[in-house]
Amino acid sequence: KCCRVYNSANISTLDSADTVLTFDSERYDTDTMHSTASNTGRITFTTAGVYAIIGNVRFAANAAGIRQAFIRLNGTTDIGRVRMPNQGAGDAVVMQVSASYKFAATDYVELVAQQNSGGALNVEFSAGYSPEFMAEKVGTG
Repeated sequence: KCCRVYNSANISTLDSADTVLTFDSERYDTDTMHSTASNTGRITFTTAGVYAIIGNVRFAANAAGIRQAFIRLNGTTDIGRVRMPNQGAGDAVVMQVSASYKFAATDYVELVAQQNSGGALNVEFSAGYSPEFMAEKVGTG
């Protein structure tokens, strides 16, 4: 039971606001965990169990502020978070966030991006790794 999804274009994030990233394409989905038509930012667990969750994000280069990515459970609870400073005006910030968690059937997770550069900043599409979101069942718990 696993899926890996991605967005094929940049996603704009507003300054100091949580942005739930959306995914318009699937690399694979073996358990109907993602839809490209509705709730496209969600991976929804159809089979209960312990899953490894990973999100990859590349923020556009910008010399101000910090960048964050987190995994949010059922729209309210953060179960994984990573925070990094900017890398300077010429360097993108590339980050990965992960969590292992026991989910019930119908639970869902979202990959959330946040930045405070002082203006809008893209999460950039980069073939093969950004933005990407995946889940793989690793046990029954």
